[in-house]
Amino acid sequence: MGVHRELVRAFILKLVGDPLLAEDLAQDVFVRVQRSSASFRGDSSVKSWLCAIALNIVRDHFRAAGRLPETNGDPKALEAIADENDIEDGLLEKEMAACIHEYVLFLPNRLSQVVALHDIAGLSHGELGSVLDISEGHSRVLLHRGRAALKELLRNNCVLSFDSDGVPCERKTRLVSGGI
Repeated sequence: MGVHRELVRAFILKLVGDPLLAEDLAQDVFVRVQRSSASFRGDSSVKSWLCAIALNIVRDHFRAAGRLPETNGDPKALEAIADENDIEDGLLEKEMAACIHEYVLFLPNRLSQVVALHDIAGLSHGELGSVLDISEGHSRVLLHRGRAALKELLRNNCVLSFDSDGVPCERKTRLVSGGI
């Protein structure tokens, strides 16, 4: 499992934006894996199984706390970017990705799983089918529905302002589900 630790931590970091929290939650994943390793049927890859467990742990963490994940920027991101325009574009992209990842957690469970595992963790529809015990076709349908629901959540809850010098995406005062 040591080989998969960095993959799980990176996946969780994309969802929560906080390296320390990502490390803590990754540890929780491997504790759960130790307790439930007998439940791994081998129908999917270990990577798929671990990402599914990680997603559930992240969702459980934020549900229990009754809060949204923080969208902390990575200070080392500035070191990797060459000029001012690249810095601004890189920070905007990172902030928008963090915002989107937060709202993925508010989708209904099955849609959230498919969107996060496909678009964030990079699992194929075949791997999703194995992990979630659904067909590849159903995985594609759920991904389409999940992306549409996510788009609606963002439309109802975010104020996008790319024309100003302010924050490009600001939350409205309360979460509006939009009939999801």
